[in-house]
Amino acid sequence: MNAPLEPKAPSPFSPKLVLGVAIIVAGLVLTLETLGILDAHAILRLWPLVLVAMGIAKLRQEGSRSTGGWVLVILGTVLLIGVLDRGDHSISLGPLLLVALGIFIVTKALKQHRGISPELARSEDFLTGTAIFGGFKRRMGTQSFRGGELTAIFGGYEVDLRQAALESGQARIDVFVLFGGGEIRVPEGWEIANRATAIAGALNDNTHHGPSPAEGRPCLVITGLILFGGTEVKS
Repeated sequence: MNAPLEPKAPSPFSPKLVLGVAIIVAGLVLTLETLGILDAHAILRLWPLVLVAMGIAKLRQEGSRSTGGWVLVILGTVLLIGVLDRGDHSISLGPLLLVALGIFIVTKALKQHRGISPELARSEDFLTGTAIFGGFKRRMGTQSFRGGELTAIFGGYEVDLRQAALESGQARIDVFVLFGGGEIRVPEGWEIANRATAIAGALNDNTHHGPSPAEGRPCLVITGLILFGGTEVKS
């Protein structure tokens, strides 16, 4: 029989993560405005939507009885109505500084959410990788692979696990992709359990499957959040 899957990881969709992503998007929009590509006014005046999104994230974390979550949703909605009826105010912060601040907040939120122990993070059997405005490649040949965490923000990654074997028959990789993408290659016969959340993005399982699931097949569980990007898993 297949080894039981790990319990579903808590969603990384948190108010702190929403704030970080919003700051990154704001910085990107302002950068595009300085290049003459678009007018940031029409987009940035919708900033109360960030409060709404943070409220929704809080409600998902704490349940529908979360007072703070409802306050953020209602406040954001009221402010959005007011903003749409009035003019906006100018933003003087440097766009790239906003992007950097947003990335910092996002990475801190991810670290807090993932909660990987320093010992595990330093292990040769655990995969870690971060691509910010760039990319990386990793090849793992360990015979006791214990999982990993991958982050791509305006960047990408290529991971090759075809020479690896899973410890206890299963492992989990947590991914976070924002305006980026990645590729994960696995050995023939591995089962892929897709538990990631994709918003304006996708996690595509293009591994080769037989006519029916085989008992005792190694299982790789993929969790995390994909925003405006994608990840492909293939043999």
